[in-house]
Amino acid sequence: MANERKAYELVAQPRELIGKQSKQLRRQHIIPATVYGHAVNAESIQLDQKELERVYHHAGSNALIDLKVGDGAAPRKVFIHNVQRDPVSRVLSHVDFMVVNLREEMTTTVPIVLVGEAPAAENKEGMLLQALGHIQVKALPADIPSLVEADISGLDEVDKAIHVSDLVIPANVTVLTGEDELVAKITALRVEEEVEVEEEEREEGAIEEADEAAAQAAEGAEQS
Repeated sequence: MANERKAYELVAQPRELIGKQSKQLRRQHIIPATVYGHAVNAESIQLDQKELERVYHHAGSNALIDLKVGDGAAPRKVFIHNVQRDPVSRVLSHVDFMVVNLREEMTTTVPIVLVGEAPAAENKEGMLLQALGHIQVKALPADIPSLVEADISGLDEVDKAIHVSDLVIPANVTVLTGEDELVAKITALRVEEEVEVEEEEREEGAIEEADEAAAQAAEGAEQS
């Protein structure tokens, strides 16, 4: 379910190696990170790479995480706010965690996921176009959905569309993206382009035939 809330936990340790020294941590499969935000001083921390990748894969950027810094420390409610990856290996290289105030609304973006099958696209009557990948919302941190589903099973003919106003949004979430924004639509197949290609091919064929006829006529004139 799109709005199902799951509990995620991470345990970090204070980090002493900073700057260029952080490369030593990455060689040991430890990821340097920073935690900052509501009622806390910015702090350098480090986490196990495998565990961090696992939690980020499931939690993304919109699920609250209980982050503990040090053994026995009280957990802080955080979002994964920013992620950096190695440009070659794509392995996480640094992460920012943002501590949030659970009683204060915040603004963020939520991904739109298309669910179901569009009959018009399945029947080759048209092409499915997703025009919008995210919407901007405002809500309490615990109420922010991890994603919003857009059911495309009703798109059964060309020009049928889904707009932001058609999305099912929890009552405690305010959508800031315009309700008339297009989310997905069935567009006509590119028949016109195919016709133009055929016409160009016919024109090229006619030109080639004319060139051949002219060459033959010239050859005949020379022989006579």
